[in-house]
Amino acid sequence: MDEKHTLFLKVSGEISPGKHREFEQTIRFIFNNLPSACIRRNLALDVYQKNLYHMFSMWGSEEGLRAFTASHEFHLLKGAFMALGEYREAATGKLVDARLFDMSDPGT
Repeated sequence: MDEKHTLFLKVSGEISPGKHREFEQTIRFIFNNLPSACIRRNLALDVYQKNLYHMFSMWGSEEGLRAFTASHEFHLLKGAFMALGEYREAATGKLVDARLFDMSDPGT
């Protein structure tokens, strides 16, 4: 797979307190039904904004991503945000080369 052609999808929304477990179960169901064009997926709870979830996915082709955003599973994802809280946004783009690193205090 050529990373220059890897795309991402990020779907975000706020989930009401007490509805997290139900939302996470729905996301697990969706993750189990993602097509093979989805090469990575992750659900994250925002550390800065309480109750804000982000669903991240990486796609090997534009066609695969486009097919997913027109699928029943994508509409279920948006519906879960709307039924259990508030859907905020979906964003797509091309993956850029990013490297993670750890910074430590040189004085330690």
